[in-house]
Amino acid sequence: MTEPVTLHNLYYLIDTSAWLDQRTGAHQVERSSQLQDFVRCDVFDDYHPGLDMDARMRLWCAAHGYPVGDGGVIEHDDACLTKPVTIVLAATTGMPREALALVSIDGASPDVYADRTTDDGYWLDATSVALSCSGGHAWSWDGDHYLRTADGAEAHVSTLFGRDASVISRCRDCEAFDESTTDQMCPCPGFAVYCPACGERCQVTLPDVPLFEER
Repeated sequence: MTEPVTLHNLYYLIDTSAWLDQRTGAHQVERSSQLQDFVRCDVFDDYHPGLDMDARMRLWCAAHGYPVGDGGVIEHDDACLTKPVTIVLAATTGMPREALALVSIDGASPDVYADRTTDDGYWLDATSVALSCSGGHAWSWDGDHYLRTADGAEAHVSTLFGRDASVISRCRDCEAFDESTTDQMCPCPGFAVYCPACGERCQVTLPDVPLFEER
């Protein structure tokens, strides 16, 4: 099973599929098939310059009368994601009204899902991770210079971890094995985050995303 967040030397990666799973609901099979047929139409080959994937998805929405709001086209090629993703957020006009997310991963054929997020802003955040330790300390981090507590208080990385130190460090158990101070090999990839409050190893996960319940 792929971990939602993997740690590397001084950086982390968020699994694109895990990130999408937090924000999407049921796969709209019929609509996905219609969209895939549409974006593969030969007529697009005659356009100069060619229409990219998000333009084709928006055209499909327009053809079906699905409004795409301002800011409804989101592209993440951020280094924090394992694969780039293009999202078009739309809505049906019938009753009951449905929120839709058209998704293309790494330029591949797109799919349509139910959009379960309560705020489009959660689609814009493709960098945040949650840090928590067994001592009950919890933080959020977006890879920048500050960590945030649950109540929104910010603290600079250098204040918490020391000057020139990073949030992600070498795993202490791996170091101990490399230095032959233990014969127990650590199964981790070699990097970890240690709680700045108590020094315990932190679990690094994706932060919760508030969702609408599917019916």
